[in-house]
Amino acid sequence: MMGSDPHATEGSGRHDDDFDVLLTTAHRRLGIAVVDRLNAHGGPPELRTPDLALDRLLAATHRATGKAVNRRLSRDDYAAQRNSALPSLGSRGHLARRPATIRVKYREEALRMVHNYWPFDLAEAMRTAVRIVQELCDLLGDSAQPLGRANTAVEQLREHLEGMSQRPQPHRSQVALSSLDYLNAVESTLADPAERLANELHSIRELLDEELAPSVTALQATGRAHLFGVGAVAQDLIDDLTHGCGHANALARAVAEVERASNDFIGADLTSAKLDDVPLEGILWDATTLWPAQWETRVRRASLPSGEDQGVLVIAAEGCDSAIHADA
Repeated sequence: MMGSDPHATEGSGRHDDDFDVLLTTAHRRLGIAVVDRLNAHGGPPELRTPDLALDRLLAATHRATGKAVNRRLSRDDYAAQRNSALPSLGSRGHLARRPATIRVKYREEALRMVHNYWPFDLAEAMRTAVRIVQELCDLLGDSAQPLGRANTAVEQLREHLEGMSQRPQPHRSQVALSSLDYLNAVESTLADPAERLANELHSIRELLDEELAPSVTALQATGRAHLFGVGAVAQDLIDDLTHGCGHANALARAVAEVERASNDFIGADLTSAKLDDVPLEGILWDATTLWPAQWETRVRRASLPSGEDQGVLVIAAEGCDSAIHADA
């Protein structure tokens, strides 16, 4: 006879216990619903009444389980997306491989584009929108809460999405033809994921305005009898918002790539760069970075340890006599 795995038996028994508890709870709730119905009508109900009670029980169980599962999946998805949006220190995108003299000369224009396409943390704003809809679902599922609060939550979500839906306007200054290829590459890097995010937001706002908002407003007249339909629409909205988080994180990665190309000059040769009109604050450099002769002392006086890696400095303020001198 083959030996049994005690761990497998233990795990199987635990799952059986959980299933038994679920069945017992469902049976008890169904019994309460049927008894209440009998007492209310003074006799046996029609055949359809137990079916109706079971339908309502199943609908309530489905809503509760769906919200719990969605929160868990959303939490894990957000954690993975947040980690994937952070580039490693050693990674270098295609923009960072462009000539250092071009990157430093036009870093102001590149960083201005970053601000236009990423005026605030859009990824966190998408997660906030998901939380608003989840709170709306909780509110609708709580019979102690007045239905009027649901309209307030819908309006809050509408205003939140409106703030996210402003399309970026390119703000490119007149520059020499030699720089256009680089700035076009910067804008393409940002614009592609930004357009996908904008399209997703447009679809989300349509779902909100055309389906969820009218359904929530109708509850004022119909009461909670149609909550299951509203919950289904709200779940569709949560799914779309969760998908939109992926586009927001893709844009975050593009922003990080442009910022890295604009700020990371570790080991770069800038001896031929013209820095007179270039804002240098925020640039990372080290002992292998080569500066124009007349700039090296000035840059060194304005630099501080960056705290990222040993020997990496950051330019804190150009020409500041009070800046702490740091040896590269």
